[in-house]
Amino acid sequence: MAKSSRIKVLRKRMKEDRLGAFLVLTKINRQYLSGFTGSHGVLLIARNKSVVFVDERYTIRARRETTLPVRNLKTLKPVLSKFRKIAVEDAITLRELGWLKKLGSGYLPTRDIVENIRAVKSPEELANIRKGQEIVDRIFRHLLKFIKPGKTEAQVAQEIERMAKKLGADGSAFDSIVAFGANAAAPHHLSGNQRIGRNNFLLLDFGVLVRGYHSDFSRTLFIGKPNKKQAEVYNTVMEAQALAIAAIRAGVKAHSVDAAARGYITAEGYGKQFTHNTGHGVGLQIHELPNFSKDSEDTLRFGMIVTVEPGIYIEGWGGVRIEDMVRVGEGPQIFSKIPKDLKSMII
Repeated sequence: MAKSSRIKVLRKRMKEDRLGAFLVLTKINRQYLSGFTGSHGVLLIARNKSVVFVDERYTIRARRETTLPVRNLKTLKPVLSKFRKIAVEDAITLRELGWLKKLGSGYLPTRDIVENIRAVKSPEELANIRKGQEIVDRIFRHLLKFIKPGKTEAQVAQEIERMAKKLGADGSAFDSIVAFGANAAAPHHLSGNQRIGRNNFLLLDFGVLVRGYHSDFSRTLFIGKPNKKQAEVYNTVMEAQALAIAAIRAGVKAHSVDAAARGYITAEGYGKQFTHNTGHGVGLQIHELPNFSKDSEDTLRFGMIVTVEPGIYIEGWGGVRIEDMVRVGEGPQIFSKIPKDLKSMII
């Protein structure tokens, strides 16, 4: 979706909500709607005009990045005085709110207006995320040869970062999680000097950035030969993920996707060990709408890109997470080509 089309969609929402003007201060939303990537600036969208306001540091950059008019930030106050009530994002900081109040207009907080537009990806956005997944798949195949007992979690994480750059990504989408053995029981483990051993799980969670768009992926390897309980836990997570993915299609309530995975894991006796949501949207941010939680009110729409990542985490023992990005359509479309059956994960 072109920037102008995104603003057109926003204006339609503004008309429905009887909003005369909308002020965008958050960096990602401002970038999404205008193309301006600077860390400081304001995008004003009214019914008949849209303007980017920046200070002198960003004037040249803004004019290069956006097709919208660019004005000096000092001229914003008289423009705002023409509107009685201006919508703002509820994600702005208290400092930004204090600054806006000094400009003298009345402000109406809104929630997730731009985020709901961002949730549906354009063909260009889809291509960037797809390229990211292709790089992730190549990194994973490389890791199957790189990972050996004796290497540390940090060494594997550093190798992921090195390969991301080598294969053409802009960088990592987030700090890679490499967790061996009992460390895999912490969903957001900080990779450290733990050496990889044998006869236990090695959880890998990583992604890359391509033109600002994130990818997100998890597989859990096994070093050695799994015992009965280890195989049971792994296969439980794999089946839960398959059930959740099968539930994904346009028009479905997000909480039902979470229920598909959570219900199965609970029935197998591990409900208390599934300690996070089943997944989330992904795009310019690693966590976007929709949310796969039991309380989610989101509805899946055609063109959304979501993660499905159930897990079981047993303190002092270990953990398993399996994650794929999926495009919402008439049925689910999985991005990764990497297998996930236990036999394929044993090295």
